[in-house]
Amino acid sequence: ECILSADGHLGAVIEYARSQDVEVLGFEDSVMSYAGYRRLADEFGPESLRPTSGITQGARVIKEDCEIARIRRAAGIVDEALTGFLEGLEPGITEKEAAFELDRRILVGGADAMAFETILASGPSAACPHARPSSRVLREGDMVKVDVGARLDGYCSDITRTVFLGEPDARFIEVYSIVYDAQCAALDGVAPGVACNEIDGIARDHIAAAGYGDEFSHGLGHGVGLEVHEAPRLSARSTDTLAAGMVVTIEPGIYLE
Repeated sequence: ECILSADGHLGAVIEYARSQDVEVLGFEDSVMSYAGYRRLADEFGPESLRPTSGITQGARVIKEDCEIARIRRAAGIVDEALTGFLEGLEPGITEKEAAFELDRRILVGGADAMAFETILASGPSAACPHARPSSRVLREGDMVKVDVGARLDGYCSDITRTVFLGEPDARFIEVYSIVYDAQCAALDGVAPGVACNEIDGIARDHIAAAGYGDEFSHGLGHGVGLEVHEAPRLSARSTDTLAAGMVVTIEPGIYLE
């Protein structure tokens, strides 16, 4: 059931809870702001509020076919935009200008909005996993990392690409190939019933065996859906297990200063 309110999502919750004579109201304690909590407490009384954790995430972790179709379309829009964008990417423009053009292609291509602020980093800044576009001008011989996503019908996509401007050198080819092989190996391991930390380990062990274990500084991936980052987590410390209907990213990396 879709509930709309001119008073925002919290207003919609209050209206709906009143209409259903709700006596006890749970809230996600890791998401609710203090201001939001105070408003609910004023409306229903603090004794009626119960902090919870992971209920909505747990309900969303298994996607229905219609949800998977939306995520697939959101990913397809980005993939198509990236194909034309990367083929035409040349030195002489700034990271900000390049990111703006990519965003334009994605929005014109049918996205409702960007899923998050586009990451486009070249040269030295590409060593930072979450670098933001700057005024640095792209140069011949740069490695350019792009991390971008689209939102469509409420659902997100999250895609990363790395390219070399000009003729790639031997070091780039070596590192790129290690990351690519690690990703392929992890993808081959994805199946219902497999522990998420096991999938992370497949990629991490491959990168470590090649001598770059210390340069893979984040978890392998994460769930994607209504939010860009949601359950399950694919990391060395994850206690999650893959199940049919989950949608996850597989994004190993090697970051060299």
